[in-house]
Amino acid sequence: MRQSNFGYIVRKKSYYQPDDVAIVEQTTREEHTYGELERRSNSIAAELEARGISKGDRISGLFRNSAEFFELFFATCKLGAILAPFNYRLSPDELAYLNDDADPELFVYEGVFEDTAAGLQLDDVPAVRIGEPNGDERVAADDWSSFYERDPDTIEVVDGFEDPAVLLYTSGSTGRPKGVPLSHKNLFFSSVSYIVDTELDSDDVTVTSAPLFHVGGLNIFTLPLIHAGGTVILQQEFEPAETWEIMADYDVTKTFAVPTMLNSMISVEDWQEYDLDSLELVVGGGEPVPTELKEAFAEIDVPCIAAYGLTETTDGSLFLRPEDAMDKPPKCNGKTFTHVDAKVVDEDGEECPPGETGELLHRGPTVADGYLELPEKTAEDFEEDGWFHTGDIAEVDEDGFYHIHGRKDNMIITGGENVYPSEVEEALYSHDKVDEVVVIGVDDEKWGEIVKAVIATTDGNPISDAEFDEFLADRLARFKHPKEVAFVDSLPKSGTGKIERQTVFERHGE
Repeated sequence: MRQSNFGYIVRKKSYYQPDDVAIVEQTTREEHTYGELERRSNSIAAELEARGISKGDRISGLFRNSAEFFELFFATCKLGAILAPFNYRLSPDELAYLNDDADPELFVYEGVFEDTAAGLQLDDVPAVRIGEPNGDERVAADDWSSFYERDPDTIEVVDGFEDPAVLLYTSGSTGRPKGVPLSHKNLFFSSVSYIVDTELDSDDVTVTSAPLFHVGGLNIFTLPLIHAGGTVILQQEFEPAETWEIMADYDVTKTFAVPTMLNSMISVEDWQEYDLDSLELVVGGGEPVPTELKEAFAEIDVPCIAAYGLTETTDGSLFLRPEDAMDKPPKCNGKTFTHVDAKVVDEDGEECPPGETGELLHRGPTVADGYLELPEKTAEDFEEDGWFHTGDIAEVDEDGFYHIHGRKDNMIITGGENVYPSEVEEALYSHDKVDEVVVIGVDDEKWGEIVKAVIATTDGNPISDAEFDEFLADRLARFKHPKEVAFVDSLPKSGTGKIERQTVFERHGE
């Protein structure tokens, strides 16, 4: 069923609307038509094929939001290869782990990440650099521009509707990232869901400000709008005032951002003065959408709604329709997308009646088959009958609306980024002055939640912020560093000697 391979989708778009603009890069204002996207991705696919890249091979890399990302993405789709974009905000140690886990045949990166790429020690993996290095050249990499020299008319799109198209990473409850291979089928049905449920068509324009290595940045409006034949404006990196300028200059109709980004946007002075007449819908995801945010957009007659999903569900699972936006509380994430089923179950796996909390499960063609090389975790989270255990505690009300109450595994969501306490605790425990530690998330107006560490030190003396920052610099991404630290003599324990996390939260969670 090659017609549902995303490589075939861009080919069909180039056939029907070759001169329509598919992508605009905000930094250069350069427009890329569907015809150009088809030809360039063909040339890149031909070069990859000449280098021995074939079906099932993986290509990893570091990319900001750029046209080159999509040229490579569609090229790998056509060959049946798999693209694994990494979060460039991670520490060198974290990125090295991801690259080892992905086991790529090729590493592609932007020159701005030269130092980061050099730190990955790519001696056994061929590398390709996009653009000039940021500073001294430290990696023996080929020049990306040579990939455009191949004949663009020689590539056939492979079959493989059920085969992986991208490999995205999400943190695991043990603190180690988990690779999630998302198939062409997953991407296809996620795309169709957004087209159907948000009424996307070729007249729509979106600005993609969220990073493309995140499932939301890639799959909320971005791929669906390319599928529908609309226009995607790529903001290289998020800057709130610039986002408003893009929305006004390009007549953006629908857009997605995590609520932290949206809060930054409405903090821009006189933001309502931008020409936003074309804006129809704002979607917030990754964390609850506060009432104040909904009210701010309601002032310009634009619904701001919540969407819910995970990497394992190709993002889109629940969606609060615009007509319900103002009537529901922040933790309400609406009803299921067209191609998704959901239920809430108790500890015995029995479905909970309306109003009772339990674990939220999803099923449908947007749900991945499992994790990369993690059979035990796959068996734990993915049932044989297709139900996926999200790890979120939720309830469904009498009208079928789902309300998310928090993470079963205490995950912290800060600025749209997922942080697991166990991962931060593991890093902090490696400090020789840390005797006991519990990491919790506390509410924050700007970030949604921030990371807070409650620590008992070996000598009873506090550790300075500067020492912590230096110690954690190479161990954890910056957004995972505790923004607050409380020092205590000891942490509360149960009769069996276990630290009582709930008691710690009750004492230090506000």
